[in-house]
Amino acid sequence: MILLGCGAGMAQEKSIIKGFSGGMMIHSGYQTGCDNPYGYNMQGATFGIGGVARIHLTDHFRTGFEGYVSTLGLRQDIAKGSHNKIFWTGLLADWYWQKGRFYPYAGITVGGGMETSYLMFDGSSDDWQREENAVFHKAGFVAVDPFAGCDIALGEAVRLTFKVDWLLAIRKDGLNRPYGPRLYVGFIFAH
Repeated sequence: MILLGCGAGMAQEKSIIKGFSGGMMIHSGYQTGCDNPYGYNMQGATFGIGGVARIHLTDHFRTGFEGYVSTLGLRQDIAKGSHNKIFWTGLLADWYWQKGRFYPYAGITVGGGMETSYLMFDGSSDDWQREENAVFHKAGFVAVDPFAGCDIALGEAVRLTFKVDWLLAIRKDGLNRPYGPRLYVGFIFAH
């Protein structure tokens, strides 16, 4: 959209959209917590991947969408193949600044997601045998994900990004567990 103004007979142009950015990130973090009727504390390193797409509306404000999947492999006191997987996506808004090659930012994503837990109490995922002592649970949640990070310009259009977040997966009976911080690293392409 172009806004026209007059002053001394000259037209001024102002664009509402200042630019675009987006890319992929991998992440790792530490999750812990018990949110199952078996009293099993799901804890350990989580790994995942996802992406972001943003529109820059001002020189400091961006909005867009992001989505990620994060898997926590469960191996202590439980059969190999057990896991807790969380997927979430949503609308994001963040504020950013430019300090030379650095673009620090902070924001929040609000949306929804799904947690999937598969617990095998004996047996193995390596064979094709039926597992009689296993449970599968799937539940949706409202996602509220505050985050902070920094992009580092590697050139005109490519940035290396680092981000940390703490996903709050909210269900009708309270805050979902396991939870904990995640550290992201990836490449962002900006125009």
